Amino acid sequence: MLAARKIFISILFLSIIGCGFSTEKRRPKAIEDTQDERSIKKISDAEIINRVNKLGDSITAMAQQTFMGKISEQYEMGGFEAAAQYCSMEAYPLTDSLANQHKVYLSRVSLKNRNPANEAKGLEKDLLEAYADAHENDIELNTNVQFIRPGDSILYNKPIFIASNVCLNCHGSKDEISSEIQQLLSEQYPNDKATGYKTGDLRGMWSLKFLKKEIVQGL
Repeated sequence: MLAARKIFISILFLSIIGCGFSTEKRRPKAIEDTQDERSIKKISDAEIINRVNKLGDSITAMAQQTFMGKISEQYEMGGFEAAAQYCSMEAYPLTDSLANQHKVYLSRVSLKNRNPANEAKGLEKDLLEAYADAHENDIELNTNVQFIRPGDSILYNKPIFIASNVCLNCHGSKDEISSEIQQLLSEQYPNDKATGYKTGDLRGMWSLKFLKKEIVQGL
């Protein structure tokens, strides 16, 4: 009789827990729906890389178009000397503005830099040397996207070429650069390496760093 009573009490206790005190049973459906919405969306590496590729292409195209447009304006107002002055002194506010707008680190780097701040170093130097080697061997250069260890950011790179003969007025041989521009460059950049180019040469590359969390949030 005592054993049967204990079994009855146990069953009653379990019934109370199941029916009266289970938070799962009493949770409103609205809360369940909210929790489903908060669940982490699974994003593949391929989706992230594809998104960075598209963003990188868009940002660099915008930067290049804006930059060359400003150079043209300066040339019309003051010739190649004014254009060279803008190119060397005003490019940073432009890239900084785009970087802030798109929440990305944005820079131009080169193995033959004019401004010391544009010198390629570390991984960027390795990638740019690989670009240069491929270009010398007539291999088509494409954008590069890769995760940077430990994986919280993503690097996007795109080659930059000497687009036209106009660029040679600041980046060509000494015979192509006027004495006025040579004087300007020697005063501002005594260690300038960015000359001796021909049209179509690899000038450097765009380098963009995206935060992985920003990319995932946008997918």
